[in-house]
Amino acid sequence: MSAYLALAHPHLSVHATDQSASATASTVATAAANGVADRIRVSRDDALSSLPDASAGAIVLNPPFHIGSTVHAGIAHRLFDACTRVLAPGGELWTVWNSHLRYRPVLERTIGPTVQLARSPRFTVTRSTRR
Repeated sequence: MSAYLALAHPHLSVHATDQSASATASTVATAAANGVADRIRVSRDDALSSLPDASAGAIVLNPPFHIGSTVHAGIAHRLFDACTRVLAPGGELWTVWNSHLRYRPVLERTIGPTVQLARSPRFTVTRSTRR
């Protein structure tokens, strides 16, 4: 996702985070392979904990929905709370999630007004604007 954003929007600087060491290593390698490593900063982080409050104008999120092999929405809710903290007022959270999880009411409550941009039987894409 980070490399795609950097390639599609040459003016962007991207900060990619993940708790997983293998995911961050893969992001570094993908950025290098696509020639955008100079615009993508990658860090291991748990729920944006190293980012200051109200410091982001936009966040793109594909929340995990498993703890091991168990489907569990708690991780996504924790990430939504973190995004609320890190987004500046008026900032946008772009989220792609498995349609059956029906996160839109949670996004509305946690982040702010949320519009559905796309939906298939498997995935939903929304944009939420921070109050």
